[in-house]
Amino acid sequence: MVHLIVEQTFDAPLTDEEHGDLGQKLDRCLDAYGARWMRSYIATDRRRMVCEFEAPDAEAVRSSYRSAGVSFDRVWTAELYARAEKTAEAPA
Repeated sequence: MVHLIVEQTFDAPLTDEEHGDLGQKLDRCLDAYGARWMRSYIATDRRRMVCEFEAPDAEAVRSSYRSAGVSFDRVWTAELYARAEKTAEAPA
């Protein structure tokens, strides 16, 4: 599985209802193409959104969006860099 980023822009600010509708449309299609949603970031003006997925390849995510009838600007493969989590130490 690879990490994928989807970029979307909206003419009008995205409402919570519209965001929920997009998720419902995509869920079945993502599952059918072997993709899994990880997280989303919505701009504070709600006119842009970036979503992260895990999938076999970028085409699986593109196909999911197209099958669901959801528009996107671009899909690209990414490498994940994250801060290492500290592990809790047992008391001595």
